[in-house]
Amino acid sequence: MGFTYGEVRKSVYVDGHEQADVVEYRKEVFLPLWDSLVPRMVEFKEDGSWSIPESLPLGEKPLVFITHDESTFNANDGKRRTWKEDGKQPLRAKSRGKGIMVSGFLTPGGRLKVPDTISNEELLLDPMWPKRGGIPIRDAMEYLEYGKNNYWMGDKMVHHTMQIALPIFQIAFPGCQALFAFDNASNHSCYASDALLACKMNRGPGGSQPLMRDGFIHSKQRPQAMVYSQNHPNFLLQGKAKGLEQVLKERGLWKKRRPDGFPFLLECPTSNNRSGCDPNILGGCCGRVVLAAERDFLEQNGRLQEELEASGQRVIFYPKFHCELNFIERFWCSAKYYTRENCQYSLEGLRETIPQALDSVSSATIHRYFLACMRILDAYRSGLHYGTAEFRERVYKSHRHVEDKTKW
Repeated sequence: MGFTYGEVRKSVYVDGHEQADVVEYRKEVFLPLWDSLVPRMVEFKEDGSWSIPESLPLGEKPLVFITHDESTFNANDGKRRTWKEDGKQPLRAKSRGKGIMVSGFLTPGGRLKVPDTISNEELLLDPMWPKRGGIPIRDAMEYLEYGKNNYWMGDKMVHHTMQIALPIFQIAFPGCQALFAFDNASNHSCYASDALLACKMNRGPGGSQPLMRDGFIHSKQRPQAMVYSQNHPNFLLQGKAKGLEQVLKERGLWKKRRPDGFPFLLECPTSNNRSGCDPNILGGCCGRVVLAAERDFLEQNGRLQEELEASGQRVIFYPKFHCELNFIERFWCSAKYYTRENCQYSLEGLRETIPQALDSVSSATIHRYFLACMRILDAYRSGLHYGTAEFRERVYKSHRHVEDKTKW
């Protein structure tokens, strides 16, 4: 009947993994971008050492691949299997207990950290160097004891990346450029307060809509202010957001009626037996759809990507549901195995165990995890589908082959 009875474990979400839009992004965006950057990537060895690629194009900086992810460790997440005395049952806590979330960055040669050759005294010479309790931060791992009013939000993600991970990268890999890789979690793609977002605009001026940065009308090759000037003739509009209708009028895109005769509204209603936006209407069905399809709005990036690229780094996002491409996922598995084997069933014990667990995963192991993910990437590049016999043969039978960087 196509069903198998068994234990539910974390794995690839196949239904989403093979969605048409996800496969299209993997084939048309992710893989071409990755392949274009490979010739610049520094080459790591198992001991964590690295060298500049011989194929580095003239005038280009060496590129260091840095991947990111978050994981949660819980105080009561102990051993899954254990010896027990006949006729007796060990008493286990019912809940997973309090938890600590870890946000981390890895390179193919190990964790992103300050080299041992640089002392704390040298780091303290920079007054802007990030510190924790007065001690300079040397490791790009960030810990958060989550709970009431304390969760890992977009602002924390940006701060961790820009104020901790980036300075560590710059001192660990001088003269290089970083390629930061993130998954599609919402806090990795949150927008700046002044981002160009049609969904946040009112139809008319003012109100609670944000004051957005200037846009650009590509059809007319000129910038467009999203806010009325302070010397506008109507003092009631001075310094206020223009609103979606006025923005579209200035672009020549506002209309009274749609091609099907219905009024052209701010957004399509979903009540009264109407299902919302109709993608088949020529020229757009409502104001939000029309403005969101404009190039400057369409190309609006998240705050994290904007700030990294403004600092001179590169950013790439993994395809949705493709956790198998991120080698830090395997790193978390190894670290959690250690915490479960050494579980003390208390938050205090977890605070001690997590750093030990992260240290237990060697640079050589991390490098092997990276190479395993590169074999998966090569399988996708060859047009293979996840889970097929051909895919498994390509991924799991090549672990003894000599590393060939041309197939990354």
